[in-house]
Amino acid sequence: MTMASEDSRVHLAELSRHNDLPSESELQDAFQLRSNLQEVLIQVDTEIKRLKERRADIQKSIDTYNHVLSPARRLPPDILREIFYHCLPDDHNPTMSAKEAPVLLTRVCSTWRAIALTSPPIWARLHISLPVNPSLFPGFGVLLSPTAIAKRYQVFSKVMELRCRVVKDWLTRSGTCPLSISLSTPFRSKERVDDSVDAREAYEATEALFQQILSFSPRWKDVELSMPLFFYKKLESHISGDDLPLLNSLRGNIQRNHEDSEGADPFPGRFLAAPNLQRLSFHSAKLTHNPMFLHTWSRLTDLHIQETIQDTDFFNIIKLCRNLITCQVDYLDTNWGEESPQEVLIPTLQMIRINQKSGVSDVVHAINAPNLKSLDYRSPARLLDHESEEPAMIGRADALLALVERGASTLRKLTLVPEFLRPEDTLTCLRLANGISHLVLRYGYYSYDPIEQDALGSDSFDLHLLTVHIDSGSRAILLPKLEVLEVDDIRQFTDEDLLSLLTSRMDAARRGYVSPLRHLKLQFARQRQRDIREEACQRAQSSGFELNLELDYAPDSLLFNGWLAPSYGIPSRRCLGEIWPPVIM
Repeated sequence: MTMASEDSRVHLAELSRHNDLPSESELQDAFQLRSNLQEVLIQVDTEIKRLKERRADIQKSIDTYNHVLSPARRLPPDILREIFYHCLPDDHNPTMSAKEAPVLLTRVCSTWRAIALTSPPIWARLHISLPVNPSLFPGFGVLLSPTAIAKRYQVFSKVMELRCRVVKDWLTRSGTCPLSISLSTPFRSKERVDDSVDAREAYEATEALFQQILSFSPRWKDVELSMPLFFYKKLESHISGDDLPLLNSLRGNIQRNHEDSEGADPFPGRFLAAPNLQRLSFHSAKLTHNPMFLHTWSRLTDLHIQETIQDTDFFNIIKLCRNLITCQVDYLDTNWGEESPQEVLIPTLQMIRINQKSGVSDVVHAINAPNLKSLDYRSPARLLDHESEEPAMIGRADALLALVERGASTLRKLTLVPEFLRPEDTLTCLRLANGISHLVLRYGYYSYDPIEQDALGSDSFDLHLLTVHIDSGSRAILLPKLEVLEVDDIRQFTDEDLLSLLTSRMDAARRGYVSPLRHLKLQFARQRQRDIREEACQRAQSSGFELNLELDYAPDSLLFNGWLAPSYGIPSRRCLGEIWPPVIM
């Protein structure tokens, strides 16, 4: 650049700082200098492009070497097999889908495919969907033409034939591993009602798959069934206890259709005869004491009765289950007479979950579980005598208190519904269970709409009782070992109250009076008053503890129009069919 051009550049830079009109010579200099710089810019862009291309080539080579040096390529097959096993779904058995393991693992590369196909444990679990009648479909009120039904049968037959081959190949790859099988059939399914050629072919394809599944029954270990009653009866008719030498766990959800006879009900008799059955969860009103299965009940470690059961029948079962570890009864109905049942001692029982359907049962009172660790007790709702003018009364808590008192020394988790207990009974229960580390207070009713804030009632349990007052001494502290607290439907307990509760227990924990609260999961029926999360966690951290807070509040505005809102009562127009007069298209 010449001295003149340098002078021009300096002069033009000065000129750019104001809005004076440039002279003709100044314009010429500006044009010339800009043109020179544009040429330089083109050269720079060309060099940048060249360097980017070179960089891309170098990166491509690096990627090639990285691919060769990848740690995954150097993993021994045994390690890969272990990783593959942990890729399986946790919440269900694997399906025959290329979108999840183990099938997905066979589509990564030839090496992974070879290792996956020779890894029996990852093929030892399988969910099998088994539709029965392809003429049934979810569209209510729609009639299919014979041609459409015939086509459905043809497609169904092809799918079932393919599924039959896949099931055979899949389970064959499992080698000699015990199998976990879940079998699902739509509850709306019916037995074969069509005698057409297509229907017969579809039925034969289903039967072939059914027999293929049964052929592996000697290796069934964990079985989960979800199906209508007629199909379950068919399944049971093809097996015996001798066919199930490895069966350890059975979970059945068997539903009756309206076509079933009045007294029809599933009973897992063939499965109960399995010599190693230990875990049973079943939906059956006939799941009662049967002399044929005395040895089965004594072997059970886990029992879940999904159907309503009379307490007399439950007593006849529970007194035989001397090795139970967990026991869950969804609906326990009271039918016991005036004579109290004898005490049932179950030293192995660690978890009880009982939902009493009607009056308080003396059978629950008779259970003695001295090593109980977890108790979930749902007593009946407010009991109402329809022949009396007296208001509804809350049932007595004798059974609950007896269970807690007998297992107080070992009990670690307690779940209650305070709405269904008298406040003094709830407090007595917590004092008896003073060694628990996990308390869950559930809400007994279901509400589908948020509650208007001025209509909130009182809390079913006074959380102030958990606040620690050091001056009162350690003997008066309620639940000194509490570390996890879950509470539903908090209405009046304020955010300031919660912060005070947390602070008091942190201070007490620092002094050694109580265990620190580590996890709170609270659901509020009211709106948030103050965000205390950050302050509470900082206080916990400064005290040397880690605090996990899950606080769920009611929305700031109601999800529905309040009754004083000017828009209250406007009907919802979800589709044209709801518009009146109707729209003529």
